[in-house]
Amino acid sequence: MKKLLSLILSLALLLGCTAALGEDTEGKVPLGTLSINGAFTLQCGVPEGYTPTPILANSDIIVAVLKSEDPEKPQMYLTVAFDETYANVQRMNELDNDALDLLEQTYLVNDPNVEFTYGETGLGTQLLVASQTVNEPNYIDFLSIYKGYFVEFVLVPSEGASSKELTDEQKAMAIQFLTDLDFIEADEDAVRAQAEANSSKYIAEILSFDAATSTAVMTLKQPVRLTADYVAQALEQKAISINGEEIAVETAETLEDGTIIINDTYSLVPQESGTKYDARLVEDDAFILAEVMTGAALYITPDAVFLDEIDPETLETLDQPVTHTIAEFAAMLESEGTTAVGPGFASDNVTVTCDENFNVVLIDRYYTPWQ
Repeated sequence: MKKLLSLILSLALLLGCTAALGEDTEGKVPLGTLSINGAFTLQCGVPEGYTPTPILANSDIIVAVLKSEDPEKPQMYLTVAFDETYANVQRMNELDNDALDLLEQTYLVNDPNVEFTYGETGLGTQLLVASQTVNEPNYIDFLSIYKGYFVEFVLVPSEGASSKELTDEQKAMAIQFLTDLDFIEADEDAVRAQAEANSSKYIAEILSFDAATSTAVMTLKQPVRLTADYVAQALEQKAISINGEEIAVETAETLEDGTIIINDTYSLVPQESGTKYDARLVEDDAFILAEVMTGAALYITPDAVFLDEIDPETLETLDQPVTHTIAEFAAMLESEGTTAVGPGFASDNVTVTCDENFNVVLIDRYYTPWQ
C-alpha cells in the first residue's frame, strides 16, 4: 500500500493555482472520474462552511482539499487512489487481522507516535483511524478500501486554530463525509471526458516506429506561451525572454485585439482566457516552438488511432479525415519517411496527443506547408 498522507500534504501547497468546484443541483459536487478496475465518478457532500478544491484528478487517483474561512475549522484532505495489490478487495471489512496489521505498519514506518482505532461509516464500511496527537501537525487519518481503491481522509488543524487538538465533533464530521462519498458507475462519456482533460497535445516529428514494443521515436514541441503577468513585467522592464532568447524591447505596440507587437518582429497573441499569450513571428504568423522532448521513445497504446487529414498521393486536404490503425500508420511511416516522400511525418504537419502517463493515444496529420 502506498502511504498517501505525505502526498496529500505536499500537494496541498498547489492550492494557490487551483479553482473551487461548483456544487450540483443535489448538493453534492463531482470530484473526477476513476477508470481503473471499473469506472466510477466520485462525488461528495460538502460540510457546512467548507469549499472543496481539486488538486489532482486522473484515471487512478483523485486528490481534493476542503477548506473553511473559519480558522477554528480543520483542513480536510481526500485521496482516492487505486492499488493493484488490493484490486480484488471490495471493502476493508473483508481484511483479516494480519492484513489490517500490515496497513498499520505502513503508518508506523513514517510516524511511530500514531495510535490506531477502528470505526465504520454510516453505511457500515470499516474505517482504520490513525491519530497523531504528539507532534505537530496533529492529524486524524481515516482509511478505507472500496473496489481496490484506497480512500484516505485526513483532518489537520488549520494554522490559525486556537487549539491544535481535533475534537470528537470534527471526527464525526469526517465520518459523515465518508458516509456521503459516492462512487457512481461512470459511462463512456465521463471516462472519455476525464481522459481528454488529462491529455496533452504536442507538435511532433516522428522519426521511427518499433512494432515489437509499440514505441515511436519522436521529437515533441509546443507553442511558447507567456503569462500575462510576466508580459506586463517584461514590458515595464523593457526586456523579455522568448524561448530562451533574451530580447531588449525597443518598441511595443498593442493592437485593438490585444495583440502586442514587439520590435516589429514578435507578436504576443492573447488567448481567450486572457491569462496567457501565444508567441508568434510577425513575418509569417508562425508559432514560436519550444522543444519538450528530443528523440524520445514513446509508447503508442493498442487502441490509439492515426487520423490522416491529407491525401498522401495528391497532398490535398481531405474533406473528411481517414482513420487508420497503428499498423497502417507504421506502414505509411516506413514508405513515406519523415520529410522526403509524400507529406511525411515532420513537425510542421503532425500532432500527437498523450494521456496522463505520456502514452500516445492519437496521431493527427493535418497540413503540409507546400500545399
